[in-house]
Amino acid sequence: MVGLLLTACKRQQDVPEEEPLARVYDSYLYPSDLAGLVNQETSPEDSAAIVSEFVDNWVRHQLVLKVAATNMQREAAAIEKQARDYKESLLIYAYERQWLAENLDTIISMDSLQAYFTANREEFRLQSDIYRLSYAVMPADITGYDTLRNWFVKDIGKFRNEMELFCLNHCSNYVFESPVWLDNNSLFKMLPLDLYGNGRLRTTGVVEYADDNNRYIVKVQEYILQGNYAPFDYVQEDIRRIIINRNKIDLLKKNYNSMYSDAMQRNNAQLYK
Repeated sequence: MVGLLLTACKRQQDVPEEEPLARVYDSYLYPSDLAGLVNQETSPEDSAAIVSEFVDNWVRHQLVLKVAATNMQREAAAIEKQARDYKESLLIYAYERQWLAENLDTIISMDSLQAYFTANREEFRLQSDIYRLSYAVMPADITGYDTLRNWFVKDIGKFRNEMELFCLNHCSNYVFESPVWLDNNSLFKMLPLDLYGNGRLRTTGVVEYADDNNRYIVKVQEYILQGNYAPFDYVQEDIRRIIINRNKIDLLKKNYNSMYSDAMQRNNAQLYK
């Protein structure tokens, strides 16, 4: 039975302007309750079928609801409390989101980021190796790989323009001298595990791999091993989120404390002893 958009409709039986479409005990379904169910483009036959299915499902739903209410009277109070608590939580959450959107400053200065990083270094030990690297993925049926490899081995910076032009025309994916640090999870989205697994990228040399479809070549610019401190630029955005979340909690506490004090002063709230 599908969940209905309409719950039990309890109305007085003496509504003169509408005849009910269905009844289950003291709950009635009226034509006005079906507003918007079908549109003008729907054919009469389809409209009738949609309305008939809706009414039938409504009856089934109300019957199950009635039986559940009759047999779950002991649990009804707890269910009502759960529903009330959930509604209150949703309302408070919506209020907090709106209030924070209007009052929370999400611009964090670089000095604040650096200060947090310096004071909390132990929070930022690496859980995996991280790398800054250059790489290229070249389809196996394309010629010219040896030329590309030669540039990787010699000097990527020196041959950067030639490599960009070559890879634009011959490679399916490539990045040169990226400033972005990559961990194993990031590498998994880009390169085969056999290329970087078992610490193969713990080198400043060239690492190669080939499968049936592609040839891969990687040159590591820099790497930091698991367990060491993460560099600032690797965790900078994490720190920003931490500080914003901390400020969010502090701001909400101040708002609620102010709300409490104001209510007490205005005699809108009172503690009875």
